[in-house]
Amino acid sequence: MIQTDARATANAEVLRKVFDLTGHGLSWPLAESILSLDFPEGDAERIARLSEKANEGALTDEEEAELEACISVRDLLTLWQSKARQALQQQPT
Repeated sequence: MIQTDARATANAEVLRKVFDLTGHGLSWPLAESILSLDFPEGDAERIARLSEKANEGALTDEEEAELEACISVRDLLTLWQSKARQALQQQPT
């Protein structure tokens, strides 16, 4: 599991660098598109179930890897959406 965690962390870090939108003139349409991104409802429910199982200490290794991947993506999405909100606030209306 340690290799999977390290790989997920490395992948997330690379994506953060690629999508570091600060100072790159994030357009209004791109910012709005980023704000519209989210997990599909079924996936959000799955993540909630996995989180409950994690709190109970009942995750399999596969489920733990899935949950960690979802958390990494969610954290990255949260970062992008924060940058998108900042870009929208800074652009003249």
